[in-house]
Parts: sequence; structure tokens; C-alpha cells
Amino acid sequence: MNTQLIALLKANMGLALTWDLAADIYVAAGRIETLVSPGDIERIQPRIHEDTVFARERMEDVVEEMKLLHQAHWHETEAHRHGLTLNPDYEIFIRYERAGRYVLFTLRNDGRLQGNCALYLDKSTHTQTLLATEDTLYLLPEARKRRAATHFIEYCENALKSLGVKEINVSVKTVNKAGRFFSMLGYRHVENGLSKILEG
Repeated sequence: MNTQLIALLKANMGLALTWDLAADIYVAAGRIETLVSPGDIERIQPRIHEDTVFARERMEDVVEEMKLLHQAHWHETEAHRHGLTLNPDYEIFIRYERAGRYVLFTLRNDGRLQGNCALYLDKSTHTQTLLATEDTLYLLPEARKRRAATHFIEYCENALKSLGVKEINVSVKTVNKAGRFFSMLGYRHVENGLSKILEG
């Protein structure tokens, strides 16, 4: 519920709609209620593993780097969608991030972005507990060595636990061995997802 918008409308009932009030209503209507305190997310500390740095970063600080990573991810794992155009809405990612509903974890070598795990945060309507749903998880081929992916996922899990997350949901593609990888980390196969691109 957008309590800020409701309060603003109540406070101005019966008054003339001015340009300033219209602007305030517009801003309030687009506001997403905060779920996890941005301060709690900011407290997540980086971790060094051999020559790799795992960290929580802000999408708004790394958009240009993420564009390149998203393109590599798209070309490697999203062949079933190649009739569509890759066109991420980074402004939406940033709005969700500012509301404590999206968190981005990164993997870097020598400062170069080589992987990411981005998740949406939400409260389950069934259990009322915090859950994280994977949006993207991708490591460039050169980053997939010396169990870096395993350590990266452990880092992400520990960071999510510190935020109070109780459940993580990930999706895996049939074009790679990610399902087996996640099974080895204790994730259970609980459902099958199907996809269809509508023509015309």
C-alpha cells in the first residue's frame, strides 16, 4: 500500500489542484514502498576469495558494465528468446533497488566485472517471510574456475540471510549444467517451468 500517496491525497481533499500538488501526486504515485531498509543492504561487506572480490553493488553505479554482462548472458543462455529484443529497463531496477526490493551482487577480477547475481526481494503472501527470487545469475567463462561460483553463491546466501531472507528461488536453463550445480549446493528441484514466445 502506498501510504505516502494516500496521506497526500487525504491532506489535499477539496483543494484546488495546483501544478506543485500535481507534481507531488505524480512522484508519490510512482513511489515503491520500502521493503528492506537500504541501510541494512548498505552494510553488506565485500569478501575477497583468492584473486576475486565478491560485493554488493548498486545498479545505478554499474549500469554500463551490467549492460555488457547482460548481453553476454543473453547470447549464451537465452537462445529461446532470440526472436525478442534484449532491452532491460535499468530505471526500474534502480527504483526497486532504492526501495529495498532488489539487490545486486557482483564478482570482479582486477576490478573488471565478470559476474553477477541479481535478486528481487519480496514478502511471501503464504508465509509472511522474506524471500529472494533470482532475476539474473551469470559468470563469464573466465570466472568459472577454482570453485569461484560456489564461493560466490555462498557469499550471496550469507548476505541474504543477514537481511532476514528465509527462502531463495532460482531458475536454471536447460542449455547448461546449472541445475546440477545448485543441487550440489542444497537446492531442491521443486517445479518445472515452461516458456512460450507468442508469435505475431
